[in-house]
Amino acid sequence: MDRIEQLRKFIAASPGEPFPRYALAMELKGKGDAPGAAAELQELLQRAPDYLPAYLMLGMLLQTCSRPAEAREVFKKGQELARKKGDAHALSELTQALESS
Repeated sequence: MDRIEQLRKFIAASPGEPFPRYALAMELKGKGDAPGAAAELQELLQRAPDYLPAYLMLGMLLQTCSRPAEAREVFKKGQELARKKGDAHALSELTQALESS
């Protein structure tokens, strides 16, 4: 069983758990499937909107998919969450990404 298949099984068993879906998105990204990875992260954020690491990665994937306006919106939402959580490091990364988009 390959890693993507394993992660899909983890997700099916625990659909509300964010990390397996994030890991699946990273696997898909690594295999060159940016649209598939972005779709998984969008689903993750629907289910777990407080999962901060997904915002930066989703924004970057949306840029890769030539969807810059959506990427900027994701970066902004991530900034709001980072401020709310007091995560200065994530806020800095999201701000940098937004400024360079």
